[in-house]
Amino acid sequence: MALDFNTILLMMAVISCLSAIALYLLYRLLPETPGLRHAAIAGACQAVTPVVLLARGIIDPMISILLSNAAYLLAGAFYYQAVRQLCDLAMEWRWPMTIILMFYPLIIIFLDGEDLSKRVFISSIAIGCLTFMSSWVLWKGQIQLSRRALAIVFATATLLCVIRVFFILGQPSMSQSDFKSAYLIFMLGIVTSIGVMVGIVVIVFDRLREQLKFQLQEVTAAHDVARIALREQKDFMAMLSHEFKTPLSIIKANADAVAMIDNPPAPFIRESLERIQQTSLRLSDLVDGCLSDERISTVIEENELFMTSLDLVELLRGLSQEYGVRFVDAHAPAALHIQGDRYLVSILFSSLISNARKFARKHENTEIRLLSPPQNSAAPITVEVFDDGQGVAEQERQRIFDKYYRVSSETQPQGSGLGLFFVKRIVELHGGTVSVERRQGTIFSVTLPAGGAVRCNSCAY
Repeated sequence: MALDFNTILLMMAVISCLSAIALYLLYRLLPETPGLRHAAIAGACQAVTPVVLLARGIIDPMISILLSNAAYLLAGAFYYQAVRQLCDLAMEWRWPMTIILMFYPLIIIFLDGEDLSKRVFISSIAIGCLTFMSSWVLWKGQIQLSRRALAIVFATATLLCVIRVFFILGQPSMSQSDFKSAYLIFMLGIVTSIGVMVGIVVIVFDRLREQLKFQLQEVTAAHDVARIALREQKDFMAMLSHEFKTPLSIIKANADAVAMIDNPPAPFIRESLERIQQTSLRLSDLVDGCLSDERISTVIEENELFMTSLDLVELLRGLSQEYGVRFVDAHAPAALHIQGDRYLVSILFSSLISNARKFARKHENTEIRLLSPPQNSAAPITVEVFDDGQGVAEQERQRIFDKYYRVSSETQPQGSGLGLFFVKRIVELHGGTVSVERRQGTIFSVTLPAGGAVRCNSCAY
């Protein structure tokens, strides 16, 4: 069953209004996108045409004719501006306004009912010119699938106008009934309305994707520049710190030589020498600390681990002898191997032992406890470092492993705030965990997987 004229007009009105609403909402969502404002105005003008045609029984037919034709011509002009802006071209009103001012007065002249064919002929030529201009701008611009597709949609609208022109030429005395029977033109107009809306939406999102891609490239380039600059800064600081060691060593060596002469120096000279020795030693320790922190930071941040089989019992026993603390391994086997970076694992436990000695009431009460799993067990290995100090306050335990965080203490010197941060990162890189608790002192517990599971980007074995 064929659809009647009013049903087709109603479908066209509904779809045109929905398309106009979609373009308006897209404009409200992305108001900075060029072309969307004019596309929304064009969609609104296009929606006016079928609405006015449906209201012919309510408003004067002459007003309906004038409004519908003016709205359609303005829709074509605004679509042309939207297309130019979407193609990164400046707006250009000269040709659209020339077409409107040339053909719209002719439509006004032929308002009588018997002049229907002439009005259709004139409006078809005018709208065809406007849609062809939009199609041409899209086609000759940047080769892009969405632009070419929208150009084909506008070219289809142009073709419909050409068909209408030839239809009028073949049937000059067109009546109102003939106009209504040519419903195919209106059906294709519905499809064209949907196609234009979808095409503009796709072009807009293509532009957003290209902008996002460009911004990501800029961010990546800036990140690379910052990474190179940071590496150069680190290299410079390492070189500077290293160069400081030579004059400091010379100053200390000469101060030691003067202090060792047979004739005892005067008291004020001896005091000056002691201050020189203490200051040079402190500066030398500071430089060593800078070099060590820089190297550890580079290894940890870039995950440059050199994984080998480590005897944890041997490593901990050696550290306990070096720092003069007790090593408790009553139930540990003679050797307990894990997979790890020897340099980083040594730093891990050295930092914890040094930290424990610093906060212990008595150095001899500091302990390293190896809680090994049963024989042939895949359970994790736990190492505890204990000191009999006052412990870490509850409110500070959650932040103690943060970078640059230092525990508040009135009696102990402040560190750099990197030691425990490095401890946590080293443990995590080896697939383990670290925690702190307060139980008759302070206990740092390090748990490492027996299988030596690691998380690193570039591990060498």
